[in-house]
Amino acid sequence: MADELEVQVAKRFIQRRDVKAIQFDNGSWSPDSFISHNRPLGLRPEYAPPGFKMQHLRAHIAGLQTYGHYLLDADSVCRLFAFDIDLEGEGYWVDMTSPTFPLHTGHPRDDWLKRSHPSRPWYKLQMRQLAHKFLSVISHDLNLACAAAYSGAKGIHVYGFTGPMPAKEVREMANLAIEAVGEFAPSRGSNFFKHTDPDPTVGYGNFSIEVFPKQESLDGKDLGNLMRLPLGKNRKNPRDDTFFLDVNAPLAILTPHKNPVRALELGDPFRD
Repeated sequence: MADELEVQVAKRFIQRRDVKAIQFDNGSWSPDSFISHNRPLGLRPEYAPPGFKMQHLRAHIAGLQTYGHYLLDADSVCRLFAFDIDLEGEGYWVDMTSPTFPLHTGHPRDDWLKRSHPSRPWYKLQMRQLAHKFLSVISHDLNLACAAAYSGAKGIHVYGFTGPMPAKEVREMANLAIEAVGEFAPSRGSNFFKHTDPDPTVGYGNFSIEVFPKQESLDGKDLGNLMRLPLGKNRKNPRDDTFFLDVNAPLAILTPHKNPVRALELGDPFRD
């Protein structure tokens, strides 16, 4: 399955193939003009192939290296939009183990990293609900292939696979999806959104949403913004597995899709 998974990741995610980014252990990124990171793959730096090759995707999925893809190619063409849905620093959680469901203040981003913290079931439920909202709109309203993945740190990524299109049009489709969900408003510029319902029991104030791609064109820039490829390891939190979500599992559960190759191939997360 590994080879098939590499093919599907390349097909769905990577538009710009001549350059990639590597994530270092401190969480920082660098384009692959710094080629010493190929050494763990058994490649001498002077023979390191540029851009994405199958051995890089294989190493990424195996967790040996962590790579990011630049969303726009040199012609400002992109093949997906994404919603990076992350926990915030301050918020509220509901104790789902108590019959009275008491509300507590908390620090979602920090609390999430503590596996025994009693807030985690609430945050999981909210992540799954948000994934469902966006996937439903992308799949049913926009009629696009889509998928959701746990990012391995503080949230989820929801992807809409447009296929190669001008980045301006891809961003327009992302904005259509936000509008169709109908519950979010810009919070910082045109790339960040927050939920509009202040009620902590039904709203999603624990999360911010960042939209990718951030640019309509490279406009003279060499690379533009990047995203970490799904799967592999998030070097900022390497002990936490990353995976494509099984959105047909019970709503309060974050669990890996049993067949990620089929999930990417079909592009329909609601089909088993």
